[in-house]
Amino acid sequence: MLKNLVIKNYRAFETFKLDHTARVNLIVGTNNSGKSSLLEAIYLVASEDASSSLISILHERGEFALEPMDARYNIVRQIGNYQIAHIFHGHNLTTDQVITVQAGVNKNPSLKIFTRQKEPQQRLPLVENEEIDTGSRSLHLVFEREGRNEETLRITVDGLLSDRLSRPNPRRVITGDQSAKFVTTNYLAYDALAVLWDDITLTPSEDKVVEALQILEPKVERISFTSRQTSNSGILLKLKGEKEPIPLGSMGDGMRRVLAITASLVSVGKGTLLIDEIDTGLYYGVLTDMWRLILETSVKQNAQVFATTHSWDCVRAFQQALSSTTAPDLGCLIRLEKNDGKIEAISYSPHELDIAVKQGIEVR
Repeated sequence: MLKNLVIKNYRAFETFKLDHTARVNLIVGTNNSGKSSLLEAIYLVASEDASSSLISILHERGEFALEPMDARYNIVRQIGNYQIAHIFHGHNLTTDQVITVQAGVNKNPSLKIFTRQKEPQQRLPLVENEEIDTGSRSLHLVFEREGRNEETLRITVDGLLSDRLSRPNPRRVITGDQSAKFVTTNYLAYDALAVLWDDITLTPSEDKVVEALQILEPKVERISFTSRQTSNSGILLKLKGEKEPIPLGSMGDGMRRVLAITASLVSVGKGTLLIDEIDTGLYYGVLTDMWRLILETSVKQNAQVFATTHSWDCVRAFQQALSSTTAPDLGCLIRLEKNDGKIEAISYSPHELDIAVKQGIEVR
């Protein structure tokens, strides 16, 4: 479990230090305070395959390169390559830029991401007096961890990660063999949820997912996936008293959100789950029960959770869920503040959070 974190040169963080974390952590802060960037940094250092995780992050953020198609109408098209400069603090892609994410955990050593110029491969002339094109040095993005082989991605002459070289595989982020999963504000596609469900079906974890869905709809008895691979018709629910199954898509956005969160949590094993804007699509009245389920499940699996929110209702529900547990130190509220351009973390223990909520002190 990650106990502390130091980030240097990643996105909004020139230098950032997080001294304390708990099993379940709720991150708050104003817009542009670095909440999503903090989740990304944790995701990168906790993942077994940092290069694939970075590609997924760039894809999710929509950091694609564009090229003009018709100047008369200001029309552009997405060419697939990913903009890489923005992951570095200051948005500059130079060979002296180094990102470091140092985690206080033994399983995943600290991560370094930097660029390196690679000399072209030389070959002997095939015929006498043949002129050999020496080529030019190519730029690579390097992922380095102590005791592991380097991972590299090639950067184009335009400073982009090529779509052909590094197209993301959406299944990589959510398969059971990864030690970290990231649930963003976007919907998980049918195939992504189906891959998760392959590891869950007919196991005790299936009951935990059904229990989570019952927070929103108490009549849910079972869930099933069909060959019709659309978000609205491919996932079916069996409701008590109903003869025919009900498509998940007809039950509202909250049901799909809870399914994505819970399925990811029960399949991450002893790893790390990151959830951006955890309360998206959820009615405030169900948030406390959702937090209780997350606290209970994370303990059983020995998993660690980091989530973000802007909602006071979500903060209050988190506090209420913590206060009802036998071990309230399971959770921690982390507030990100920007002072003179530097982002700092302020941690609230469950006791401090309890006082802040009861007295109406603003902690978001």
